[in-house]
Amino acid sequence: MPDQNDHLIVTITEPPQNPPPTLRMGYPAPGTEYPFSVGDIAYATARRLGPDWGADAGYWGTQGSIWGPYTASFTLLIDVEGDLCMVYDVAASDEWPDTPQLPPGVREFSAGLFLPDACVTDGLDHIADQLAAALRAITGT
Repeated sequence: MPDQNDHLIVTITEPPQNPPPTLRMGYPAPGTEYPFSVGDIAYATARRLGPDWGADAGYWGTQGSIWGPYTASFTLLIDVEGDLCMVYDVAASDEWPDTPQLPPGVREFSAGLFLPDACVTDGLDHIADQLAAALRAITGT
C-alpha cells in the first residue's frame, strides 16, 4: 500500500480514480457546493494563531500556506482520499516538542498531519479551530 506521500503525488499527476457513473445534468452555482476553499482555511487558521502568523492561498485556493515565528512553514492541501492535510518539515532550530499531544480528530503521518473526518459541513470556524490547536500542539505554544 502506498504511503501518504505517494497519495499527494498521485493527486497532482493522475486523473480521478472513480469517474461518476452518469453525467450530471445540473450543476450547483459557484460557491454553493463548497462555500470555502483550502486557502480560506489557511487564512482563518492564521487569524486564530495571532498577529505573528500569516497565510496565503495557492492557485485557485486549492492549497494554503501558513507561516509564523518559526523556520518551518505549513502547507494545507487535500489528498487523493479527500483528507485535509497539513504538510511541513521540522527544523531543529524550532525546538518543538518530540511528541506533541494532538487534539481529537487530528492524526500524524510521515509528512505532517491530517484531519480524516473533517468535511465542509463542519464549517470553516471549526476546521480552523482544529488546525490552530494542532499547530499549537506541534509548536509547543
